[in-house]
Amino acid sequence: MPGIKKQTVNPGTITLGVPGSFAQAGDVFKKLFRCRKKGQEFLGQVSVDSTSQRVRWEVFNEGYYDLFPCDTSDVQESLQSRLLGQVAQLEHLSESQRTLVRNFLKECRAQARQAERELVEVPPVDERDLQAIFDRINEEYFNGRVEAQVEWGKNVKVPNRRSFSFGSYDSKNKLIRIHPRLKQGFVPVIVLELTVYHEMCHQAMPPVRRNGQWQMHHKDFKSKEKEYRHYREAMQWEKKHWIKLMAPAPEQLS
Repeated sequence: MPGIKKQTVNPGTITLGVPGSFAQAGDVFKKLFRCRKKGQEFLGQVSVDSTSQRVRWEVFNEGYYDLFPCDTSDVQESLQSRLLGQVAQLEHLSESQRTLVRNFLKECRAQARQAERELVEVPPVDERDLQAIFDRINEEYFNGRVEAQVEWGKNVKVPNRRSFSFGSYDSKNKLIRIHPRLKQGFVPVIVLELTVYHEMCHQAMPPVRRNGQWQMHHKDFKSKEKEYRHYREAMQWEKKHWIKLMAPAPEQLS
């Protein structure tokens, strides 16, 4: 399997030292540095402590990372490599400190390579895996007490005019069916999750008989349904995009 090539990041021009800064205090080496990127200059500090065997550095202004379109971790990795590479070349650094910096860089690079290998080896996650969604919701919201099967329903090829059911719960067979239109990429995963969660609530909060009638979505049911952390966002999306879901899903989603 081919590896994943990391994006090359240019952290900017790094200059060690600023007027008035100090470089050595006993076993601790400290030095300010400047990083110039896109016409802006940012200040930071690097320290090498041979007593505690620690190498540390930081950029004081977090706005520096906002200049990059990639992940902050990628910028930090690139900046660290270039910055510490310069530090290791300083003449007034003690040999023990120089060794400490070089070993620190080697360890960080080895960890980065290992992380890349692990990333390649991890199989892709199917965000719309119904069983995985069911298991996660069951554990988080129902303490694993909901016992039911979950599966995709049949893809209806005729468009709906007014509405359609996102899902259903068969209490006799303890079976949850989810409409395959929710497989479509434009549907947020939280909408799919809320649908599964809603059907699970039918078992956790069964119908109650009031005034001679059975109520499915009674007060306790609705209260439980709103415990889903993305309830409001999912409902807002449904209200805004329900018309788009009236059309049949592509054949391959059946």
